[in-house]
Amino acid sequence: MRRPPRIAVLIVLLAGSAAWVAIDLRAPAGPTAAKTPAPATSPTSERSGAPAAEAKQPGIPSRFALGRFAADPFSAHSWTPRAKPAPVAEAPAPVAPPLPFRFAGQLQRDSGIEVYLARGEEIFTAREGDTLDGQYKVDSVNATEVSFVHLPSGTRQTLQFSALKDQELSAQGGSPPARAPASAMAKLVPPAAPGVPVSDSPGKTGPAQLRWEGPASARAGASFNVSLRVTSGEQIRAAPMQLRFDPAVLESVSVRPGRYFSVEKTSSFGYRVNPDGSIFVGVSNQTPASASDAEMLVLTFKSIKAVAAAEISVASLNLQGAAGRTIAYNGLTPFRTTITP
Repeated sequence: MRRPPRIAVLIVLLAGSAAWVAIDLRAPAGPTAAKTPAPATSPTSERSGAPAAEAKQPGIPSRFALGRFAADPFSAHSWTPRAKPAPVAEAPAPVAPPLPFRFAGQLQRDSGIEVYLARGEEIFTAREGDTLDGQYKVDSVNATEVSFVHLPSGTRQTLQFSALKDQELSAQGGSPPARAPASAMAKLVPPAAPGVPVSDSPGKTGPAQLRWEGPASARAGASFNVSLRVTSGEQIRAAPMQLRFDPAVLESVSVRPGRYFSVEKTSSFGYRVNPDGSIFVGVSNQTPASASDAEMLVLTFKSIKAVAAAEISVASLNLQGAAGRTIAYNGLTPFRTTITP
């Protein structure tokens, strides 16, 4: 019998191997299928099945990958200890800036003292427990000072205005007691500025002239302004005074310096309104100028009830020249206005 040629045998074996691989790929993968060897095949079929077996187990890395992840026992190694990380510098503690407020006045009420503070053109009412400008908490308030807590830093700061007491004595003709200088914000009569000429020598000029300016009448419940004006041949450095009004007829709304004392950088101003209708005012200017019908003081009142004549008078006044000498002035009649219903 004639033997089939070798090429035909090889083709048959290759076809059988390909069919076996196709059937094995369709079958579910499992440990038994991976371990069961194929029946006796030729070396050619073994080479063809190896890639298929590797494709069925992608989770097992090749020897080359394992060798890449392993540490090299003969690699160079440094035994120097690692340097410690540099310590993080702590942020500096916040520092409280100088107080931005200056004393502007106080009002004595039955419930206690209300102190008014100014910062530029703004006016703040300082009561215990209040927070001003979001940064300063009012810790305590009394007749001579306001104590603050600077919230960002926790620093306590105090604004003193005890010099107002000295102005009351000066306005009443008394001598203030010797004391340490008050805070620069609270000095109502600062020393004369260098370079200011002294022009208050006796006999050079006549007495100063004072006059009131305000409405002849006002309606009950309405507010009105009254200004005190002065004309003097001498420069006025300070003018502590005491004013009076009837608290049953008028209510004090505000007290502020006139244009003559309104220079913010060189002027100081303070006042206090008392329940008995008296107002103590301390006002000064380190760089005084000549006064020709100059506006010294502006008062705002609210009328309470209708009267024939509501009066505002100057109980005492001490005009001081550039060298601190008292300037004489003519008598001043009270301001009168009619409050209509």
